[in-house]
Amino acid sequence: MWNKRNKTDNAERSATAEIGAEAGQKESRGRTYLNRFSKVWSVLYILMLAGFVGMILRLDMLPANLLYKVLTVLGALSLLIFPMLYFKNIHRSRKIVAIVLSVVLMGGYAYGMVNLNDTSSFFREVTDVGNQTEDFYLIVKKSSSYEKLKDLDGKTAGTYFTTESNYSSAKSKLAGNINITYKIIKTLSKLDDGLLKGDYESVFVSAAQYKTMCEKVSNFKSKTRIIYTIRIDVSQKDLSKKVDVTQNSFNIYVSGLDTSGNIREMSRSDVNMIVTVNPKTHVVLLTSIPRDYEIQLPSYNNATDKLTHTGIYGIQETIGAVEKLTGIDMNYYVKVNYSTVRRFVDAIGGIDVYSDYDFTTHGMAVQYTFRKGKNHLDGKKALAFARERKSFEDGDVQRNRDQAKVMSAIISKCTSSTTILARYSTILNSCKQYMEINMEAAQIKQLVKMQVNGGYKWKIRKQNVEGNSVLETCYSSGDYQVYVMKPDDDDVTNATDKIIGVMDGTVR
Repeated sequence: MWNKRNKTDNAERSATAEIGAEAGQKESRGRTYLNRFSKVWSVLYILMLAGFVGMILRLDMLPANLLYKVLTVLGALSLLIFPMLYFKNIHRSRKIVAIVLSVVLMGGYAYGMVNLNDTSSFFREVTDVGNQTEDFYLIVKKSSSYEKLKDLDGKTAGTYFTTESNYSSAKSKLAGNINITYKIIKTLSKLDDGLLKGDYESVFVSAAQYKTMCEKVSNFKSKTRIIYTIRIDVSQKDLSKKVDVTQNSFNIYVSGLDTSGNIREMSRSDVNMIVTVNPKTHVVLLTSIPRDYEIQLPSYNNATDKLTHTGIYGIQETIGAVEKLTGIDMNYYVKVNYSTVRRFVDAIGGIDVYSDYDFTTHGMAVQYTFRKGKNHLDGKKALAFARERKSFEDGDVQRNRDQAKVMSAIISKCTSSTTILARYSTILNSCKQYMEINMEAAQIKQLVKMQVNGGYKWKIRKQNVEGNSVLETCYSSGDYQVYVMKPDDDDVTNATDKIIGVMDGTVR
């Protein structure tokens, strides 16, 4: 009996030993797997960190003192985490803590890399100044039997008398598709009248002249159809007059085109504003010029025209005309259009703007009503607010004031709140296809560095020039009479003096 008890005890001890050995083996295997995983994970962590740091350095937007702080923090975290992940003789609990921390940090790095990539893409696209484009239309009567381009082969098209080379380029491109005979008409009014009377089967005009016809001829748009569109590329030279933007004052010309979509399309410039920046005194002056202001076209023997029409000949004509008017160099330009305003304002969560009047918009697809006082505007409302002029006695002058208010509200929201950080990617992606800037990306980054480093509060000043409106013809309207604002010379001189004062620091 005694022997039986001993045998039982020995068997139990043996079983316990086997269980213990098996548990030890499992624990050993678990440590081995954890060590292997953490070692591989540590390499992935370092690779992602290197990618994140590399993108920060390549983007080059952080001032040196902030960059050193960021690199110091990242280095300290890596020295803490990497050894616990890589080496074997680290307690299991510490390895798990290191893995959790690294996962959190790698998530942050990934998020940062996405934003950095968006930033790089934004700068690359908005500063990529390529050719401009101009559209030409082949137009027929709506009641005609012509449905496609080939139907007009061998027919006659009326076209406007002009020496512009873009017309010749468009005709050459069209000649590759059909054989068409042109009848030259010297006035726009006779051109559209001839189409409606049936003197020729179609008319061939630029998109800008088509807009003029639609505005001046009752129901012309509803009585006609665009049967074919020719788009040509128009070369553009470098218009920038470079300065050190962190040390010297400079002027940016803002041209707001009356189109949506393609930012490179040559179209009327409905928003015209000189933004004067003094990086030393931190003053920004917004000078608004009415779209109907009479100017001279430098490339067309100084023919008189409305400022808005300069856009149909390209941004270089707009800038040349304004430089001739003011005698001041425009160092850079920014082109925007309807799409830019709508998307950008929506991306920053809307803006608050003070209206001087109660009014309802006219001539737009959707009517909007604004109350005197503070109004919160989304993208569509902001665009409508900035475009309206028929509701006001002084028309275009009040519109300029409202455009400056929209611009000021956008600047204020972007510089005085967490809007940029909270909606960073959304803002960049919303407008990069609808904005063109001829300032180098490196210069924009220098301005960002300066602002981040100094945290400056900018003073925004506003002014506008005025004049007297008259009804007369101009270069682009042909024989159609349009409203033209004759500049008030004293007003232009005073505005120019203020721009110079901001630039030299005497006006603050």
